Amino acid sequence: MNLHELTAYFENKELPDRLRLDKACTQHDVKEAVQRNIERMKANTDDWRAKHKLEQIMNALETPYDGPEIPKL
Repeated sequence: MNLHELTAYFENKELPDRLRLDKACTQHDVKEAVQRNIERMKANTDDWRAKHKLEQIMNALETPYDGPEIPKL
């Protein structure tokens, strides 16, 4: 996906405060993370890290992780 498609996807999306991305990762402050990564992509369209994080968040919103919780120590 390109910057325009990612921006359009998140434009009117209702975002939770916290989102489980996969078995090992939880994204806290989802709204701020989306905004920060969109700004990073606007500044540098080749920023693959920002694109990857936005795609992870998008995938987690579309297909929520339903596996076991991260073990607490």
